[in-house]
Amino acid sequence: MNARDILQSWVNAGRKVVHEADAKALMGDLGIPVPERDPENGPLVVKLCHDDYPHKSDHGLVKLNVSPQDAPAIAAEMSAKIPGGVALVEAMEKNSVAEWIVGCKIDATFGPIVLAGPGGVLVELLDAGEIRLAPTTPETAAQMLGTGVGAKLLAGMRGAPAAHSAALADLISKVSVFFAEHSDLISEIEINPVMVRVDGDGLVAADALIILREDAKT
Repeated sequence: MNARDILQSWVNAGRKVVHEADAKALMGDLGIPVPERDPENGPLVVKLCHDDYPHKSDHGLVKLNVSPQDAPAIAAEMSAKIPGGVALVEAMEKNSVAEWIVGCKIDATFGPIVLAGPGGVLVELLDAGEIRLAPTTPETAAQMLGTGVGAKLLAGMRGAPAAHSAALADLISKVSVFFAEHSDLISEIEINPVMVRVDGDGLVAADALIILREDAKT
């Protein structure tokens, strides 16, 4: 199935919030880098993904720095705790130099928009997101990244290496185009954090969530 068929099948199934495992699988199909699943070597991250529990950490459904030997037992324990969830075992990203949030939603005035800014714990601390209409081009996305506090973080502060801004601009554009093309089915997309590596080394979308439109046609 193509992306539209997948989204429509989720709508037809009555889903409203699409959990991380399914959301990132779809992002991966779009060419957005996501962590390797079930790698042989650690450290690993083990998560239990469920539409009813989008904030997994609040419910003890995320374990970091897990060894490959311990991952199956931890995944089984989480699965027993929340029936119907999907256990996700992934490579833990250790080489990022910046964390970013990229999100899309429907604005009541302007229609589809895309937001990008410092992510992870910095989202609430800095509130430094830049907003543009969706879809946006990589060139416009690059301008977003060159504005405000975020530009300094990506450039590298106090001798820190610069982040791969071009890869981040490409991701922002891809997500915005996808959202604009499917905004009849999707209400919101959030990727947070995007783990951006040193310039030239790319990035990885560590977490993602899709919220479907309540008025989407079945």
